[in-house]
Amino acid sequence: MNNLNKIILTILVAFIAIAYTLYKDVLVLSGYYRGPAQKSNGGKCRYLEGLKSNLCEDIKIHHASGLAYLACGDEQSRKTLPWPPPIDAYNNSFPLRGIFYVYNIEKDKLTPLILKNFPDEEDFSLHGFGIYESPTESDNLYFFIINHKRTGSVIELFKHKLNTFELNHLKTFKHDLIYSPNSVAPVSKDEFYITNDLYYIQSHWKVQLEIWTRRRWSNVVFHSSKTNTTELVVDGLIFANGITVNWDYSHVFIGTSGTGELFIYERKPDNKLKLLDTINIEHSVDNVNVDPVTGEIYLAVIHDILEYMNGLADKFQSIKPSFGVIKISNNTKEDKFYGIKYAKEKIFEDDGTLFYALSVAAGDSSRKVMLWGSPFAEGVVSVANQKTIRVVLD
Repeated sequence: MNNLNKIILTILVAFIAIAYTLYKDVLVLSGYYRGPAQKSNGGKCRYLEGLKSNLCEDIKIHHASGLAYLACGDEQSRKTLPWPPPIDAYNNSFPLRGIFYVYNIEKDKLTPLILKNFPDEEDFSLHGFGIYESPTESDNLYFFIINHKRTGSVIELFKHKLNTFELNHLKTFKHDLIYSPNSVAPVSKDEFYITNDLYYIQSHWKVQLEIWTRRRWSNVVFHSSKTNTTELVVDGLIFANGITVNWDYSHVFIGTSGTGELFIYERKPDNKLKLLDTINIEHSVDNVNVDPVTGEIYLAVIHDILEYMNGLADKFQSIKPSFGVIKISNNTKEDKFYGIKYAKEKIFEDDGTLFYALSVAAGDSSRKVMLWGSPFAEGVVSVANQKTIRVVLD
């Protein structure tokens, strides 16, 4: 072999190695190694009544009261404009007005919430949200809501009294470091963490370039009104998505769509985050919810990321992306003695026939129910006796 051929071969091998390193996660997230999703038989699933033409990206359950809160948008703004939402907002020519609902699980009753002290002419384009329950105010909840306004993304703070149907606006948080928020996790009435899923936010093609070249430009930001500071606390992620906290706010959980991982962080006294564990989910992770009663973590996951991206391009006309729901819990099997700390179970899977493009799975173990939402599929699905629907992951 002459020198030229050796050089060409070296370059080719190096290119293959770089390409494999860059896109090995895509092979896993595409489901290449696990095959197509199974079609579910529907089980004990049904659509909630009263949500026709509403698409609900995030759902949180207040477990003590049995009330679920739903952040929804209208079909026109969700299906006709680009996603992620900041592009949706900036390129929009008509006002964006989402709606919050409260769903009483035990009474099976859905009611829209009325916004108070919030101007009617203001955009209210919903994405992720978080709820803080003050230990000194048993009847009040504080909602931290991502609002992708046409003038830029912000976090809106609302106060809500349990068993009423109003959200009272208190404050708007705006900062240069809060530019592409996807999910928010409050830790007090004055403090919260957010994930910025992307760096580019005003150009569809730059977003596509960032996604397909798998740039590590996603991050986590912490804001405190107590100290009037907003700071970067985690950097170098690929499409950080859902974020939430445990019952005592000592740990923060972050899911990534770009690498299919769940990161578990310890929250330090200065609000910095120390990485404790990384769980390889092997699916693109969207929103993350924790059941405070059991400590179980529920992940809404995409079964095939390439199918999902094709669905986006198709505007979900003919492609209905498959999905799964994965539960993470403490490992109680014998292999825990070999360092396997967490059990990972796929408790539901569907090929897109029953529902599609799942973004959130909120489980309530006490009432044996789970609620599903999507920013692209109409309505919300209620799954009863969800513990009986289970496929164990390898």
